[in-house]
Amino acid sequence: MHRPTVLDKQNWPDKKPRRKSRMGVGLFILLMIFNAAFIAFSVPSSRIEANSNLSSPEPGEGLTFVPFQSARKVKGARGSVADTRVAFLSSGDQFQLAGGYLEGKEVRTLRLTVQSSLTFSVCRIVAEDQCRALAARIARKLSWFLDVNKDIRKGDKVVLIYENRSNDQGLKIWKMEYFSGYLNQLLEMNFFKTPEMIYGSYFDRQGKEMISRLDSRTTPIRKYSEITALPGEMRRGHLSGHAGTDFKAEVGTPIFSSFPGRVTRTNWNTRKNGYCIEVDHPDKGIKTLYLHLSKVLVRPGQWVGQGIQIGHSGNTGRSYAPHLHYEIKSRDRKKTVYNPFIFKYHKKYSRKIAKEHRKGFEKAIRLYDSLLQAG
Repeated sequence: MHRPTVLDKQNWPDKKPRRKSRMGVGLFILLMIFNAAFIAFSVPSSRIEANSNLSSPEPGEGLTFVPFQSARKVKGARGSVADTRVAFLSSGDQFQLAGGYLEGKEVRTLRLTVQSSLTFSVCRIVAEDQCRALAARIARKLSWFLDVNKDIRKGDKVVLIYENRSNDQGLKIWKMEYFSGYLNQLLEMNFFKTPEMIYGSYFDRQGKEMISRLDSRTTPIRKYSEITALPGEMRRGHLSGHAGTDFKAEVGTPIFSSFPGRVTRTNWNTRKNGYCIEVDHPDKGIKTLYLHLSKVLVRPGQWVGQGIQIGHSGNTGRSYAPHLHYEIKSRDRKKTVYNPFIFKYHKKYSRKIAKEHRKGFEKAIRLYDSLLQAG
């Protein structure tokens, strides 16, 4: 049965089935050619295809790698695949990564080539109870660079180091490499956290943050762990018409008015929006909305200045986890929705790893590289 996919219209040529050779020599030659091609598979290709058993790698500085399970059949996945698990044990002064010790933590490596769609390709390897969530996290990070609904190509390659955390914390991606055929570029993201950061972030190999941030003068929230949705994203395989940017944050995180304006309404349609605020900004031709709050600190008709706290983030209304839904829409009848990261009145920036933290960052990179080289 044909499996519809967004990649169907790329007109990739169908491969004709090869005839089975009756000659043992022919089979041997084909096998040797296949092995040679596999070995010659260059970066990013050399880092991607199927997981393999871990050998004893050359350990990074102050690190010990302990492989304790590999190459097993994953329940819920299609066929027998290698699902590599590795425990990290630090030695000496305990190697600290991303603000938490990796001692005894279990992480997994994943290598794949996109064949039909990103979700389909991930779910061929990862168990069904995790694969869709993992594919969504990959797509979320790619959305900063690609239109994930149009620009993912058959043949794109993915390398991951990720952790399936307990206590309902969900999946955590520590490192991702993605070779995009559309961009003809390798995207690399390495998770790291300095002592000054409340939450860590993803940086390229040169120490530049891969994800943009809104300037503190106009941002609606200053403390958040990640952005989990952007306007117009795809959810559950369909364009949702999602009109806002979702900032994942703990309940009670301060929320600020992005621009000067007057509060037009609060707490409408609370079954869906939860506690919420709408602020009108006539000079900019927009309104800003702040949904799923735990507490509202303003009232309709009140004038608020830029950067004034107007509420606390929460998990009210139709919300599945604590976050702020921040929305910018035009005041006209069209109700155009704007992405804050390309909106002309929002300034954005990216952080860089400071010199005093470069050694720690370089150790983290060596840790990630050692794990991938071991696979």
